[in-house]
Amino acid sequence: MASMDLSRSAAIAIFAMAVLIGIGVYLLSGGMLGSEGDANSSIGGQETVPLTPMQTPVAGTRVVGTTMPTPASTTLFTPSATTSPTPTPQKRPVMFTLDSGTPVDCGLTCRETSATITNTGDEVAHSVCVVLEVFNENGERIFINSAPSIERCLGDIGGGESRSETITINADCGFLASKCIGHTLILKAKATSHERTQVFPDSYIIV
Repeated sequence: MASMDLSRSAAIAIFAMAVLIGIGVYLLSGGMLGSEGDANSSIGGQETVPLTPMQTPVAGTRVVGTTMPTPASTTLFTPSATTSPTPTPQKRPVMFTLDSGTPVDCGLTCRETSATITNTGDEVAHSVCVVLEVFNENGERIFINSAPSIERCLGDIGGGESRSETITINADCGFLASKCIGHTLILKAKATSHERTQVFPDSYIIV
């Protein structure tokens, strides 16, 4: 009876040892497989890291909490506007106008008038003189103040300036004033200066 109990205890002990051995073998085989997996994941000490695609920030988008401002266009060089020089106005040359006025009777063959001459140019007219001659409608010269013509010299006249002169014309109309009575007298005038000589339109005097 005692020998049977001993045999049963021995059998139980042997079974328990077998179970422990099996568990140990299972654990050892699992550890080895794990180490092989780690070894395969890193070859030659290098670890394969998956690539992360690069992202280019777009203007005006928010990156890591910061707004990327859109760059303003910058003009590196602005050409200055070319200003054309103002042309210097050309001076107008000497030019005359003559206002012979309204003749006033001072006798049968006498007329008096106040004439005004103006230099309409920009330059100075030097040594200005006015020459008057009288003819009738038949072309006959009529002496005035006992001379073929009257000359009045007025000196220099600046640009835009005027000179006035009162002129008395005593016509020498011949015997009984036959050259003047019943005729139309034509008064011819001209201005002379160092710069130019200018003839004016005729004036008419009815006697």
